[in-house]
Amino acid sequence: MTGGRGWRRIGRRRGTQAASLVLAGWVLLAIFLEVLAAPAPLVARGKDGWWLPAVSAPERFATTAPAVVRSQFADQNAVYPLWPHGPETVTEAGPRAGPSWAHPLGTDHRARDVWVRVLYGARVALSLASLALAMALALGLPLGTIAGHLGAGWDDLLSRPLDLVHAVPTVVVVALVRVASPDDSVAALAAAIGTVKAAEVARLVRAEVVQTGEEGFVLAARALGADEVRLLRRHILPRAVRPALAAIPFGLASIVVLEAVTAFLGLGLPGSWGAMLAEGLDPSSPVVVPAAAATALGSVMLSCTAFFEVVNDAMDAPSSSH
Repeated sequence: MTGGRGWRRIGRRRGTQAASLVLAGWVLLAIFLEVLAAPAPLVARGKDGWWLPAVSAPERFATTAPAVVRSQFADQNAVYPLWPHGPETVTEAGPRAGPSWAHPLGTDHRARDVWVRVLYGARVALSLASLALAMALALGLPLGTIAGHLGAGWDDLLSRPLDLVHAVPTVVVVALVRVASPDDSVAALAAAIGTVKAAEVARLVRAEVVQTGEEGFVLAARALGADEVRLLRRHILPRAVRPALAAIPFGLASIVVLEAVTAFLGLGLPGSWGAMLAEGLDPSSPVVVPAAAATALGSVMLSCTAFFEVVNDAMDAPSSSH
């Protein structure tokens, strides 16, 4: 088990602190996005009492002009977000408007707020990555543990399909899923990516389980009569899950990039940073659209990579005990 000295190093390094702040910032923005930007009031009080239009019925106001939305809530006590428009709202500023307080990055060629589009792109990327990563861990950890610990026929039975899934490029799997399920489902896309990533997790865990099972302290515990369940729980699993846990930040970054690539190719989800990058190919689109998306994507990639390196160092630090 990794000693506390390696983990304390994580909190002291400035690179980790900066990476943590950037990641935490994007996550908080994605979760509480309606407080900052939404095409409808965050809170409204009508004849039927209080309700949350921006949360409960965002699609109802997604493409409605802000002036029309305000008129719909004129007779209600309404609290609007900081930027009262969504990613598909045609704003009153008009196409290609310059930066202002109402539109910090200006508007695109269709009069949509670029800054709000970047914020909603973070929700698309991080929600998809989180779901896919959770599925990969839920599938990969038990499969890798069973294959590595039971060995023999079980290893062959589980490892061969995992090798086959791992050999298929994830972009190809995503393309097949998008053809089979073209309804812009985050769950379907997350399931496809999570299945491929589960093979990577299982391979990592299996290798660590096999290596740990041959360590002297495990062999000694088995010779003293420890049952297999105790060996797994006390000695093998705590070390076997280390590579999977250490790879979480890197896995998050890779899925975010994968989602952007698929959206750039026209196979991703609407509102993605990749879709904004693809708009850079359109001469009528202002350069701020792909530039803002590339900056947001780069910040997530760099922060995840920095965090991965420090966590990996902490995992490799000498442990004080098993």
